[in-house]
Parts: sequence; structure tokens; C-alpha cells
Amino acid sequence: MTRIMTNISAMNGQRNLAKTSLKMGKTLEKLSSGYRINRAADDAAGLAISEKMRAQIRGNQQALRNSQDGISMLQTAEGAMDEIHQILQRIRELGVQAANGTYADGGPERTSMGEEIVQLRQEIDRITNSTVFNGQRVLTGSLTGVLGGATGSDLIQGDVLQVNASVAANDLVAGDTLRAGVAAATVTIPPALAGGDYTFAINGATVEMRLGATVVGTADAASFNAGANIADAANGNIVFSNGVTINAANTSGVAYDFAMFQTDIVIAANDSIVIHGATANPVTTTEAKPQTYTFSSAVPGEITLTGADGSTQTIAGITGLAANESRSFEFYQLGVSVTLTAGPTGMTAAEMTSGLTSAANDTIVVGGSGNTSTLQVGANIPDTLTLKFTNMQSSNLGSGAFKLGGVNGLANDGDEASVVGDIDASHQLIAAVDGAIQVMNTQRGTLGAAQNRLEHTINSLGVAVENLTASESRIRDADIAQLSSEMVASQILQQAGVSVLSQANQAPQAVLALLRQ
Repeated sequence: MTRIMTNISAMNGQRNLAKTSLKMGKTLEKLSSGYRINRAADDAAGLAISEKMRAQIRGNQQALRNSQDGISMLQTAEGAMDEIHQILQRIRELGVQAANGTYADGGPERTSMGEEIVQLRQEIDRITNSTVFNGQRVLTGSLTGVLGGATGSDLIQGDVLQVNASVAANDLVAGDTLRAGVAAATVTIPPALAGGDYTFAINGATVEMRLGATVVGTADAASFNAGANIADAANGNIVFSNGVTINAANTSGVAYDFAMFQTDIVIAANDSIVIHGATANPVTTTEAKPQTYTFSSAVPGEITLTGADGSTQTIAGITGLAANESRSFEFYQLGVSVTLTAGPTGMTAAEMTSGLTSAANDTIVVGGSGNTSTLQVGANIPDTLTLKFTNMQSSNLGSGAFKLGGVNGLANDGDEASVVGDIDASHQLIAAVDGAIQVMNTQRGTLGAAQNRLEHTINSLGVAVENLTASESRIRDADIAQLSSEMVASQILQQAGVSVLSQANQAPQAVLALLRQ
């Protein structure tokens, strides 16, 4: 049967040519990208395995860098400890020298040797406190300083530093007369009360203390001298729920009751109280050593922050704060920053210094974050290694009762003359230094062993990365030789398909011979 409406040969040629072209396209894509798997359709199972291996490879590569960073951290600590070791050797040498009977007890030679020993002890503490790796103090026994918890005398975020009842026309202040013969002897303001312009108002049987429209404290008859009248020549208090107390001294000759008190403190002359205030917002630490820091002010316009170890920094030239102004005081040498925010009436320099040095706010307690550092030395969560760092300050160096530094140490400031004042003191110093050297040897040995362990970890990770990468490559990467052969075959089939399709398209023209006359 001869037909021209349907060319089956041409359709067959087109179908095979399309298949060849699709295969050719995939081969070219793999050759151009270098990957056998470019999408999940290329090999769904292979893609899942490959991506899981990639996660392990990249995790191990980062773990390898983590281990190298850990070695750098250990080397930082060990390098500083090496210098401390040299200092200890010199101190011991001086102790042995002072143990010789050729020097008079308490003589100038012994004082000179003692002065050098004290200076060397101070250098040990300086090196210990200043040896920092990426913000972590590796020789103090606490890697990072963190603000301690709030206690009675700690300056913490949000503390009000200074409150003060100012003397103004309509302010209730100490000594103001409430009525004839009755005076406000004292106005007590708690430190927790923020700065602002407070007013008093009567609401039924209650006296309200308001900041704007907000009621911040209330008082009623129960708080007024236990609800009884104030007798003549007696004192009585009205205590608000926010801690504000007004003490009235009655010398009027008649009893003084709560209703009279209410009226007196809401009249124009006494209906408001202006409080200056500044808040600490916030108190932060960067590399602060764990200890207690105390504010002091020796001269006007200066604030000094001193650590328990004697470290100190002074900020001079302090000026007052404008209304609602914020200013940061950076004790950068100690790693402590304090930001003060004034109240709506501002704050003088004197008020700031008195607020910081008052018993309620004169200290900042910085705790420690611990003495261990956990390294992630593998791609998975359990693959960790913990490094332990010991306190190498002079107060921790010694043997038994003999410590090189600290409160009962043998080389404290101001004690230069007695450090090696006689042969017995020199022997005690030698014993303390021997103990210090032993502590140092133990810790250096611990850090050295950890470094060796990390080096083995690095070698193991390197092998793991190499082998995982080889396996992932076999799954994911293209075999160029194989794909080149496939491309040649596809090119031949494509050319043949085009030729066959051309011939199939020419076949129906044979029908024209039957139509000729």
C-alpha cells in the first residue's frame, strides 16, 4: 500500500533523532560541568549519598581548622608560661642568694633583692592577666569575664545611680512646712526610684504619687503612724508603696491626723517632688578579669575603677549630663564599660561621681565562665575535645602554706624588706618557688600533651577528608573518557538520523510517477 498522508518512516526517524539529541544534550552537560550528577534526576540515590558525604567532608575540614586554632590557643598559653618559668627561675636564684649568711638580716642588700622579687611577682600576674587568645584569658582560671549576679552593693544594668529631691518652688523637700506647727522633717527617696517630676494627689482615702498620669506609689491611713493621730511634739510617717517616706514633726499643740496630712501634701506648695536620676544602662564586660571592681573618686571630675587585684584605671575630665543624655565610660584597660543615662532634669558631675561611689552602687562583680574550652574536632556532635586551663596567678603558685603571691603571699607589695629579710624567709621563698615551678611543670605538661593529641587529631582528619573526598568524587564526578566516547557515538547517530529523516521525507515523492500521463 502506497500512502502520502502518513509517513511512518519519517516519524520513526524523528523519534530516534529526538532520543539521540536528548542523550547528546545530557552528555554535553556532564562534560561541560565536570559532574556526572547535576540534578536529582541524573541519579537520585547517588545524589543523596554524595550530599551526605559532602556534609562530612566540609565538617571535617572545618574541624581540622578548629584543631589548628586549638593548637594556637595552647601555644599562646604555653608561650606565656615559658616566660613565667624564666621569672620563677630568677626568683629562686635570688632566694638562694639571699639564703647565704653573708648578708645581714634586714640589710639593704636583702631589701634590694626583695624589691626585685616583688617586681618579678607583679610581672607574673601582669603576664597572666594579659595573655588573651581571641578574648579569652587562658592563664587566669576563668576564660571569659561575665557580669556577676545582682547583690546589695553591685552595680547592674538598670540600677539608679543617683536620686535627689531638688529644691524648687513647688517641691516638697526636707524642712518644708506642711501647716502651722507641722513640718516635713525628712523626705526619703529610695535608690530604685527613677528620675522625673512626681506629683501627689488625693483619690478617695488614698494619696497617690504619680509620674505623669501613671500612679507609681500609694499611701493610706494604715501607713500613717499605724492609723492613729500624731500627738503634739511627736513624729509620724506616711510611707508610699514605692518606698518614698515623708516624716512629719508635729509641734502644733493639737493632734494631727491622716486627712490633714493628705490635704497638706497636695496643696500647691507641696504637691510635687522632682527627682534627679541616672541609670546604668548597660554595664558590659569584654575581657574583664573575674573579680570585684570598686568605684572611687579622689578628686572632683574623676572616677576610678579598681579591681580586687589592684588593677586600676581613672577617667578624668567628667562633665555633667544634659536631660536624658547617655554617655559611656570605657574602662578599656580593665575590660569594663558603664553607660549612664540621665533623667529628665540632667545630672551634674558631682551627682554622677557620688552615685557611682555610693555604697549601693560602688561595685561591679565579674564572674568567670569556667576554665575549660571544648573544641569541635569532628563533623558530628559527639566529636569534641576539652582543654583545661589552670590559674597561673602568683596567688595560685606555691606549695602548701607557702604561696608566691596573694593575701598571705611571700612577695606582696610593700613587703619588700621581709621577702628575704633573713635566712629563714629566704628558705620559705625557695620552698614557695619550688612549689610554683612544680605547678607550672604540671600545667605545661598537660597543655603539651593536649597539643600532641590535637596534632594526631589533625592527621586523622586529613586522612578522613582525603578518603571521603575520593569516594564522593567517584559518585559525583564525571568520567570524561567514557563521556567522550558516548558523545562520539551520539554525534554519529545524530548525523545518521538526520540523513535517514531526509530520505524518509523524500519517499512519498515516488507517488508522482503514478500520476504522470
